[in-house]
Amino acid sequence: MHIINEDGFTIHRFLAEQSGSNYNYIISCDETKECLVIDPFDVITIMQIIRENDFRVNYVVNTHTHPDHIHGNDPVIKVFLESKILVHEKGLDNVSPRSETIEDGDEISFGRHSIKVIHTPGHCPEHVTLKIGNYLFIGDTVFVSGCGNTRYGGDPEILYTTFANKIMGFDDNLKLLVGHRYAENNLKFALSIAPDNQAAKDKLKEVEKNGEKITTIGEEKTYNPFMRLDDPNIISGLKKNDPDMSDDPKSVFVKLRELRNSW
Repeated sequence: MHIINEDGFTIHRFLAEQSGSNYNYIISCDETKECLVIDPFDVITIMQIIRENDFRVNYVVNTHTHPDHIHGNDPVIKVFLESKILVHEKGLDNVSPRSETIEDGDEISFGRHSIKVIHTPGHCPEHVTLKIGNYLFIGDTVFVSGCGNTRYGGDPEILYTTFANKIMGFDDNLKLLVGHRYAENNLKFALSIAPDNQAAKDKLKEVEKNGEKITTIGEEKTYNPFMRLDDPNIISGLKKNDPDMSDDPKSVFVKLRELRNSW
């Protein structure tokens, strides 16, 4: 369990048992005890945290509607009868009727705080990122040294556009609250493409010794291959597999995603 205390709000972050290495999140207002539950899977642990802290759930928010991110929706809202599920309109048909849609630019209120909705499609059409303070609940769009796959309703070219137009423009100091613990494999993949990247080597040693920690946009830019599309070492590494590959950023991104799918 990782508890993050900020100015007026608290984030509970934990790895969900019996999941695909999913992280679950609860963000609460310190003054009113109202909270949001984000991408619930491990309902038992979620309810334990809520009861121990006397939280009241305003909303369950899904970054996207793949089964491992909506698994705990209904059990949570059955306990809190006034709460609702919030999801982007493109995922509305995948969740229960007690739901409302959210769009790019919306603000979700809980207690004395609000969290901004940013549409970040590519992993799937409905994917959103949630921003509060210096934190991004970024779901399966970005992982430590990686990005979400596009095999289940996604599109690598759309994901590239999300990276190019949104992710890369975020402030380097923003902290990433990712959807899964995939750091070790992602870093090994990055080093298989660009084996001389010292930042990736150092990060892999850190992860192997201390486990996966929260990173920032700026840190990811030093070792995440999907954020280093103009790195000549990455381009040359990819061209070993496909000598005729174009070295424009979109082609590099799509090729990286294709190789990561089967790596």
